[in-house]
Amino acid sequence: MPKILWHRTVVRDGWHNAFTDLCFWKNSYWLAFRKGSAHVSPDGGIVILRSVDLERWYEAAFIKTVGDDRDPKLCPTEEGLHVYFGTWLPKPKEWPDEEFGPLFSHVCVTRDGVHWSDPIPIYRQNMWLWRVRFHRGYFYSAAYGWEDPKEKHRSFLDLLMSQDGFNWRRISRIADIEDQPNEADIFFHSNEELWCIARSSRNPDHSLLYVSQPPYEKWSRMDLKTTIHCPVFCETGGRLYVAGRRRTNTIWRIQLTPPGNTGIFLVERKEITPFFALPSDGDAAYPGLISREPGKLLISYYSQHAYLSGVLQGASPHSSDIYIAEIYSEDSPMD
Repeated sequence: MPKILWHRTVVRDGWHNAFTDLCFWKNSYWLAFRKGSAHVSPDGGIVILRSVDLERWYEAAFIKTVGDDRDPKLCPTEEGLHVYFGTWLPKPKEWPDEEFGPLFSHVCVTRDGVHWSDPIPIYRQNMWLWRVRFHRGYFYSAAYGWEDPKEKHRSFLDLLMSQDGFNWRRISRIADIEDQPNEADIFFHSNEELWCIARSSRNPDHSLLYVSQPPYEKWSRMDLKTTIHCPVFCETGGRLYVAGRRRTNTIWRIQLTPPGNTGIFLVERKEITPFFALPSDGDAAYPGLISREPGKLLISYYSQHAYLSGVLQGASPHSSDIYIAEIYSEDSPMD
């Protein structure tokens, strides 16, 4: 049976701390998240924490542009640690009915974990490189975007590739506007088959799986018939997992505590199985997921459950905290 080996609060300061990612690079753990006054607010900035033991964390960087910086993703390589994030710019006066202005993707890089580059805009306006993966010497991203800034729901999903992490080109269209895809992650299998799981605005209860073979120009599609927002892949112990936000009415495995809305799923070719849910509620999820030992998963995420349960009094209705947990995943996903 999967179980939580330990669970820790990393950040609790009254702010809306959210949208996490996690990696291991240069003998340290790195945790990225957005700090702001609310889920959407112009003061959003990117915080990078560093730890050698997953217990004591130190701020390594704070990144801020002129807009709402959010959803940082970490991409470690031998040469450096890349931090990718999206930025909503202030909306123009001629867009009175729009919630956001234009969007740009940015990247910051460090070679030593101490000195960081300034944020560099990449690719093109209104294209969000949601998560970047490094594979066999190249950077890849399932990036979503839209042509008309007033019709962001008419989104599409492209596979992008880069040699240096800064200059990108499109390989193929993964999904068109009919699927309304957005938040996505990719995973390369050992035979170079490429999988992509994406959230869909067309039907929020149904995330989608796309599969392609080299040279990744054509894609097949499967409806997973379950909710996995903000997906992140991780392989450990010969199994492939994906974590993300789920619907709490999902039929879940038996656990000793009520399951929350941040979950881990076991991913197979023709099905996806609910595996384990983390303590979470309210505005929550957006996890990072890595494995340092076979059969064990490290997950970062954010949640408001400490405040919604009445255990703590939040500084504002938007207060949310950052957590990290280690999950033992060796046994069967179902009882």
